[in-house]
Amino acid sequence: MTEFLNLGLVNSLEVLIEEGSFSRAAARLFITPPAMTQQIQRLEAAVGYRLVERGSKPVRLTRRGSGFMVHASAALAQARLALGVDADRQTLRIGFINGYPGGTDEGFLIRFRAENPTVDVTFVQVSWGEQIGRLLDGDLDASLARPPYDDATGIDTVPVHREKRVVAVPIDSPLAEHDSLTLADLDGHPVVGAQGISREWTKYWVVDPRPSGEPVEYGVWAATMEEAINGVALGGNIMVTADSVAKRYQHTGLTYLDLTDGSTCQVDLCTRSTDKRPAIRALRRAARAEPPARR
Repeated sequence: MTEFLNLGLVNSLEVLIEEGSFSRAAARLFITPPAMTQQIQRLEAAVGYRLVERGSKPVRLTRRGSGFMVHASAALAQARLALGVDADRQTLRIGFINGYPGGTDEGFLIRFRAENPTVDVTFVQVSWGEQIGRLLDGDLDASLARPPYDDATGIDTVPVHREKRVVAVPIDSPLAEHDSLTLADLDGHPVVGAQGISREWTKYWVVDPRPSGEPVEYGVWAATMEEAINGVALGGNIMVTADSVAKRYQHTGLTYLDLTDGSTCQVDLCTRSTDKRPAIRALRRAARAEPPARR
């Protein structure tokens, strides 16, 4: 392991991850793909471990590589500032799960872009179970995540969105005849559980335990919103979800009803507490300056 890093090689790694392939990264840097490969190999030799997963498409950082880039990217940005370089328009990678209600039109993001014109925002869709893990690994700069979290240690959170909860029910279910539902109405009906994330997260969404004391009956387990929707429309299950999901995911085999006594749910802007980069600080300020959006 070397004592000092070649920031030119760090820049090459940064471009590689942004482009997702050695050939595209090489073209962007005006070098040949073999030369691009050699640069990454030299950087890996310098740090003493593998930085990228070469078999993945797109090319992704290894777990240790993600941690390395958190600090190396910051060092590269500071070096560019010292030289008076625009840093090739710094990019922040923000993760979101399917079913996220907002987008680039969120008030805090509009404010952030207006106040930070040299910073671009890239959205990266992640699975339910990755919304915090990939942030802590350094693969994401921020995450628009739905609580609860297994462990909030090391995470700075700012609520940016609040909305009511609704229930998706099969179109031919007796529940579909109601105008709205209460938690007591859900007793005895199998609910969709979330796969690939903690049991606590699932229990929050299905409201387990129930105020009635009745045990919750779990039906199918889904890893994506599409699987969950099919579990309701085709599998006879019900699903407690966010109102924005009802607006975004439609199916002829189900309908959505308000859950009148269910608590509201929210989306947080999550960042690493140790991340003190100016762009991240600005993102937090923008989120705190705007009241949470409601839909």
